[in-house]
Amino acid sequence: MNWLQKNTYIVVLFVAFFVMGAFLLITDNGKNTYEQIEIQHGDTLWTLAEQYRGKMTIQEWIEHVKAENSLTGEHIVAGHALTVPVNSKSIHIAKLKSEEELHSVEVAVKNK
Repeated sequence: MNWLQKNTYIVVLFVAFFVMGAFLLITDNGKNTYEQIEIQHGDTLWTLAEQYRGKMTIQEWIEHVKAENSLTGEHIVAGHALTVPVNSKSIHIAKLKSEEELHSVEVAVKNK
């Protein structure tokens, strides 16, 4: 007990790290993974949201994309890379590339 009184800064640091760790575990839902895609001609954040959003609302998905890619508006440019959240319960096992577009094909979804 005497050691704890002399080294209160260590106890304070330990408690602070414990609280931060608990906060991260509680607030992280762990449901989103991220995938980097190439923006194709005609893509908008709304059309991409329909394809990748999973159970998120379109607006939530767009806000995640804007935050992850440091976008200030909704403008995206064909040919650039974009990091997008993908629902981790979806299994994407095939990518089809036609002459015009690149699509991700969702072939299975785990339901709990």
